[in-house]
Amino acid sequence: MSPQTINKLAVTDQSLDPLFDEAIDAIQSTLFEEDRKSFRHYADMESMLVDVRTTIDAAGEHEMNSKTCTKHVARFAHAFKPYFDLVNLFTNVRPDWLGWFWGIIALVFRTGSRYELLVQKIAELFGSIARALPEYDVLLKSVWQQSHAPTDDRLTLLSHVYADIVRLCLELYCMFSRSQGAKLRHRYDFASAAWKPLDTRFTHLQQRLVRHRRWVEATLAQDEEASARNRQKYIDVLFPNVRTNSDATAEADRMARRIRRLDKVKGWLSSCCAYRDTYEQSLNSSHSGSGSWFLNIPEYCRWKNTPFNETNANSTDHLSETWLGRLLFVQAKAGFGKTFISGRVISDLKTDAEDINIGAEPPTTIYFHFNAAHLYCTHPNDAFRALATQLVNIHQNDRPTLDALSLLIRTASFQDQASSDDVLSVLSLLVRQHPTFICLDGVDECSDINLLFESLPKICRKSDARVILFSRPTITLPLEYQEWASGLPHVITLGDAHNAADIDSYITENLTRLADQGLFGTSLEQSLIAKVSQHADGLFLWASLFLKFLQSPSLSPEERRMTLDHIENFKGLDPLYHNILQVLSRQNDRDRRVAADIFRWLALSFKQLCVPGFQTALTMVGSKDKVISDLADAVPQLTCGLVEVTPSSVMFIHRSVKEFLQSPHCQDSEFSLHDEDTVHGHLAARCLAFLTNEVPKRPLQRLQPYIRPRPILTQSNQSVRTGSSRDSGYKSMSSDNDGPSASVPQSPNMQGLGADLPFLRYSSLCWPIHLTRAFARPARHNTDKASSNMTWLPALSHFLTDRVAVTTWAEASWRHSLPPNLSRLIPLLSAIKSELLPSTMEGREIRWVIQGLRELSEAMSELREEYGVTLRENPSLIWQWSGTDGNRGFWPLWDEARGCIVGEERGD
Repeated sequence: MSPQTINKLAVTDQSLDPLFDEAIDAIQSTLFEEDRKSFRHYADMESMLVDVRTTIDAAGEHEMNSKTCTKHVARFAHAFKPYFDLVNLFTNVRPDWLGWFWGIIALVFRTGSRYELLVQKIAELFGSIARALPEYDVLLKSVWQQSHAPTDDRLTLLSHVYADIVRLCLELYCMFSRSQGAKLRHRYDFASAAWKPLDTRFTHLQQRLVRHRRWVEATLAQDEEASARNRQKYIDVLFPNVRTNSDATAEADRMARRIRRLDKVKGWLSSCCAYRDTYEQSLNSSHSGSGSWFLNIPEYCRWKNTPFNETNANSTDHLSETWLGRLLFVQAKAGFGKTFISGRVISDLKTDAEDINIGAEPPTTIYFHFNAAHLYCTHPNDAFRALATQLVNIHQNDRPTLDALSLLIRTASFQDQASSDDVLSVLSLLVRQHPTFICLDGVDECSDINLLFESLPKICRKSDARVILFSRPTITLPLEYQEWASGLPHVITLGDAHNAADIDSYITENLTRLADQGLFGTSLEQSLIAKVSQHADGLFLWASLFLKFLQSPSLSPEERRMTLDHIENFKGLDPLYHNILQVLSRQNDRDRRVAADIFRWLALSFKQLCVPGFQTALTMVGSKDKVISDLADAVPQLTCGLVEVTPSSVMFIHRSVKEFLQSPHCQDSEFSLHDEDTVHGHLAARCLAFLTNEVPKRPLQRLQPYIRPRPILTQSNQSVRTGSSRDSGYKSMSSDNDGPSASVPQSPNMQGLGADLPFLRYSSLCWPIHLTRAFARPARHNTDKASSNMTWLPALSHFLTDRVAVTTWAEASWRHSLPPNLSRLIPLLSAIKSELLPSTMEGREIRWVIQGLRELSEAMSELREEYGVTLRENPSLIWQWSGTDGNRGFWPLWDEARGCIVGEERGD
C-alpha cells in the first residue's frame, strides 16, 4: 500500500488522536528555557489581545502601523474564538489547548516586537488567515450539533487547523531567535519533501484553509455529496502526493524563484559596493607579516575568543545588559595604518571562524569602511545597508533567514528603497539569527557619527553581535557608552611603538630594493636606512608615500641621496606632501595639468565618477595626447602616489591628502584646492567643453513620434546628491535624511548610452551647479578676483553659441529625469557682471553670455511648463518642434532621414 493511501486512510483510524496534544508537545520542545519559564497561558482570547495590543503599542514608533497590526490580530482572534466552541461539540476542550494556543501567538509578537517591519508583516499573515477561516459561529447553530457516530473523523480534521497555526507560530518564533528551526512535524510531513520558504509554505497553508472552509460550508448546507467531495479534497491537500524521485526541473525552478527573492531584497536594501575597494586595496598593498602583532593584543583576543552562547543570544535581558562589553574601539592617529589593520582583522576573523571553538555555528564576519572621499560610503545608513546585504548573501541558504526575507517580500507594498528603520530592523534580525562579527573602519569619516552611535545600541541590545570600530582618537564617545567603573567600553589606543618594527622592516626592505635598482647611484649606507625609519613616527602612510616619492622619475640619484641626508625636512605628513607637490611641479605642462585635474575632480566633484567617466573627464580637448590609456598605472605615477586607482574607483590615498591641498599651507601651489570657487569654475568649464566638443551633434537616441502622455505625478522632488542645498535650480544632491544612498534614477534606455559616453550624465547635470559654486560667495569677489576666476567664461560662451550642443544637453537632462533649470544661475552672473568694466573683453563677453542664458532659460521654462509631461515620456521631441511664436527657431529641428539639422547640409 502506498504512503499516500496509508495517510488518507489514517484520518479515519481511531488510533490516531487529534493533533492538539502533538502541537502542544511541539511548543514545549521548541521554546527556549527562558521563554518556557515566562510563558503565559491565556484562558481566553480577550486577555491575549490585551497583551498583544500593549506589546505592539510599546514597540511601534508609528501609531497608525500599531493600530493596523492590532486590527489584524483582533480580526483573527475573533474569527478563531468560535473554533474552540465547535471543537467542544466533539470533545471537552481542555484549558491547556486554549492556554498554549493563545499563548504562542502572544509570544510571537513579544519576541518580534523589536522588529517593527516584520511584526507588521506577521500581523498581515494573521489577517489573511482570518479571511480564509469559515464562520465557526454559524456552524454552532447548524447540523454540526447533531449527534455523530463514534467513528466520526471531523474532530481530527478540525485539529489540523489548530496544528497548522501553531506550526506557523513556531516557525515565526524560530525566525526571531537563534535555533535550528521549529520541531513540530505533522503527520503529513515527509522527510523527502523539499523545503520551501515561508511565503510558499504560507500559500500552502492558505490552500488548506480554503479546502477546510469549503468542506465545512458543504457540511453546513447538508449536501452530503458535496460534503464528501470537499472532504476528500481537503484530505488530498493535507496529504499531497510526494515524488520519491528528484525532479531536476522543479528544483531549478525553486532555485530561480529563490534567486529572484534575494535579488528583490538586495535591490530594496540598495547597497553600494564601493566599500569593498578599501578592503581589497588593503590586502593588495599589505607587507608580508605586518599587522600580525595586533592579532595578539589581549583585549582583541578576549573580544574575539569569548564563546557565542545560544542561551545568552536568546535572552533579551542578557543582551541588553552586556551590549557594551561586546564593543571594541581601536584608535590611532591619522596615517597610522588603521585601515590596513582592519583588513588584517577581517581576514583573521574570516579565516579562523571555522577553527575557533566559540559556538555551535561558525561566526560570520561583515564589514564596512567609511570613506569621506566616496559619496555613498559616508553615512551610517550606507553602512547598515551594506552590512545587511552582506548577511543576505552569506546566509541565503539558511532557512530562518530565507523565511525572514520571504516574509519581507510577500507583498509588494514596500517602497522601492528600504527606509533607515527598515534596514536597521533587517540587520538586527539577521545578526540575532547568526553569531556575527562586525568591523567598522574610518568611523571618524562618518558624516553623522551621532546617528551611528545612536543606532549601534539598537543592534547590540537585540543580538550578541560583536563590533570592532577603528577611528582617530578625536571622536567623542557618548555618555551612554561610558561605564568607567566597569572599564567599558574597551578602547585600544595604538601608538608609535606598536608598529615601529613593521615600519622598519617595510622601509628597510624597500629601500634596499631601490638601492639594488640603482636609484641612489652608488650603494646605500645602512645608517641612512635606519634614519628614515626613525622619522616615520609610527605612520605607515608616511613610510609608503616617502618610498613612492623617492621613485619619482623627476628625481636624480643625487637628489634622492640628499633627501635621505636631510630626512628631517620630510618629517610629518604635511612636509612630505609639500615636497611631493614640488616634485610634481617639475613635470611637463601636460602632466601637471592632468595631475591638477585629478586633484580637482576627486576633491570637489558632486558625485564620484566611475573609472571610465573619470578617464573622460581628464581628456585634454584638442590635444593629440589627450587619452590616458592605462589609468591604473598613469594616475599613481602622475600624482606620485597621492591618488590610487581600484577596479571601480579613483580616490586619494588618504583623507589627509585632500585636507592638505585645501589648507592655507598649500594655497601658493598650482595644485592647491584652497580657492574652491576657482576650482568649481574650472570643473564647470571642463563639463561644458565635453558637452560642446565630445558629444555627437545629433539626438542621443532615435526620434520617437509624439504620443499623448499618460497622467503622471511630477517628479520635481528628484535630486542629485551633492552635499549642499545652495546650488542652482537643481535641488541638492545630498540630504542625510532617510534616503542616504539614493541616487538619481537612470532610465533603462540610457544605460547603453552611459557606456558610450560615461561622462555625459555628470557633465549634463552638474555643470550649472559647479558654475553656481564658482561665484556663490559674492562678498569675496572684487574686480581682480572676478577677472582671474573666469576660466569658465570662454567655455560657456562657446557652448551657448552651439545650439545643437545645447539641445543635446537639454535632451540628456530630460532623459536623466532632471529637467534643466538655470533660474539661480542668471542672478549670480549678473552680480559678477557689475564688477567687470564693459570695455574689457571679459565684461563684453559676460554680458553676451547673460543674454544668451536668459533666452535659453525662457525656452526651457516654456518646455517645462507646457510640455514637461510629454518630454519626460519622450525627450527626443525636443528635436521635433521649434516652440511657440515667441521662441520660434530656438530648438533645431532634426531630419531623421537625412541625419542632419533641417536647413543644413549633411556633413560627411
